[in-house]
Amino acid sequence: MIKRIKNKLKKYLDEVLKVKTSPHSIAMGFALGTIIAILPTFGLGIFIGLFLLLFLKRVSKVSMFVSFAFWNPIVLALLYPLEYSIGNFLLPNSPVIKFKLEIFNQLFIYTRRYLVGTFVLAIFAGIFFYIFLLIISTKYQNKKIASLKEEIVQVKKTLEI
Repeated sequence: MIKRIKNKLKKYLDEVLKVKTSPHSIAMGFALGTIIAILPTFGLGIFIGLFLLLFLKRVSKVSMFVSFAFWNPIVLALLYPLEYSIGNFLLPNSPVIKFKLEIFNQLFIYTRRYLVGTFVLAIFAGIFFYIFLLIISTKYQNKKIASLKEEIVQVKKTLEI
């Protein structure tokens, strides 16, 4: 009976120590999802994410889809002024291409600044969330493993008595 309990305990310990998703995988999934969600993909972001997941096997699918939920259209709409401000800062006196219709001139100026700002914000947000989630998930998993090891030690002590 004790041998059976020890075998179960050893099996349990082996399962616990085999962490299913690494902190890198979690952080990379959220970072890629963030970049895809912030970029102007015109509603195709989830399909682009699914396509990337076909090739990137070590990226957490769950964290990528959580990032899509986090960067919903309401949050993204609040970022538009910031994206344009970043683009305007980076392209203050950019040369203007003249079109015959004034609306095309204005559209070109605003769109180019918006797109530059969006790309910069997407890259910086992706890097920030990668580092942030890598630190958080590493601490969480280390804490979880330490508490499970402590539980196993306590169970072993009770079995020895």
